[in-house]
Amino acid sequence: MKSKLLVVTSSLILFCSCEMMQSMPPPKVSDVEVKHIQPVCVWKNSSQQDACEMEYWLRFWYEIEDLSWPERKQKIAALSEQDADILKKVLLSQGKSTPYQDRLRAQRWLESILPKLSQHMRRFILVALYQPSQDLLEMESALVTLSNINTHQSANIKEQKMLLKKQQSQIDQLLNIEAFIMKSNKKDKE
Repeated sequence: MKSKLLVVTSSLILFCSCEMMQSMPPPKVSDVEVKHIQPVCVWKNSSQQDACEMEYWLRFWYEIEDLSWPERKQKIAALSEQDADILKKVLLSQGKSTPYQDRLRAQRWLESILPKLSQHMRRFILVALYQPSQDLLEMESALVTLSNINTHQSANIKEQKMLLKKQQSQIDQLLNIEAFIMKSNKKDKE
């Protein structure tokens, strides 16, 4: 009897809770979730239909990754000064083999188009391109500075070694003169 009552009560509670679940209103979609649904566009103000084609830019960046610096440099030279081409130039200048001066020039190009990019794209570019490239430039600059200091110190060490040899030679000459004088004094005393 108790078990029947327990089964009936449990079933009743289960059905009531299911009924309550169905009658609850669906949760509201917050503003934050709506923002994620909107496409991320490249340019802040653009009338082009492909302005929100992030896939194009990611594919372009991916496809140029294996190009050598001379090939990328040739492609850069063929591009115009329009914003989309400047962004391509920046992406072409991001390879590991890019020389210091060209990487520095790409930073200036990027700074010129940053205000024209959408907020999301600007943040992405700063995190993915600008800051890592800036870090590389700073490291290369530090390496050049250290190399110059090392070269200067190496030259100083060579000069000091030559000076020490010269001083050692002078000391040896003085010792020889002293020894000669001592021998002369011994001979004179005998």
